[in-house]
Amino acid sequence: MIIRKTDRRTIMTKGMIKDALLELLQNTSYEKITVTALCKQSEITRATFYLHYNNIDNVLDELLDDALRLTELDAIQPLPSAISNRSIENEKNIEERNPDPDALLPACQRAASNPKYRILFLDESLSHHMLRKLYQIQKPQRIPEIMRDYHLNEWEAEKIFLYMLHGNFAVNKSLGWEKNEDWYHIQKVIKRLLKP
Repeated sequence: MIIRKTDRRTIMTKGMIKDALLELLQNTSYEKITVTALCKQSEITRATFYLHYNNIDNVLDELLDDALRLTELDAIQPLPSAISNRSIENEKNIEERNPDPDALLPACQRAASNPKYRILFLDESLSHHMLRKLYQIQKPQRIPEIMRDYHLNEWEAEKIFLYMLHGNFAVNKSLGWEKNEDWYHIQKVIKRLLKP
């Protein structure tokens, strides 16, 4: 792929391609979407597509980055996930600083709550992409927190983080990514269960 200077036209074209992928996901599973279909939906040529991306997975990665970046911008300062292992006093301090209960939601739940990106979380074939991206983004912050809070070495903390990430993702998925009374209830139960 040729690296181009990021200008307004490039940003607009990449935005059209990403939006086209989101539109196609409304009626087609990710694994069945082709570059041809994506080009047709975004009204560009294959040459234009390949000028900006190597493949559809690259488009998906940028979409996931966009969705998860928005969740980071929602939080004024780093906040624990809903299955946080912080003490109750610390949680009260966090809640007082940010009274929005959704700011404490896991990154995947906050991103899934955004109507633009929700379809990414509903496509069954994207779960492994989501988990890989969430792992990459959250690992630098979560591993040291788990090591500190649970008194674990790095290898142990990494395995616990994988357990928490996959478990939380599975719970969210089983509840249809809906933040409802059941969701908030089970998050409280999980938080109690995982308290150090």
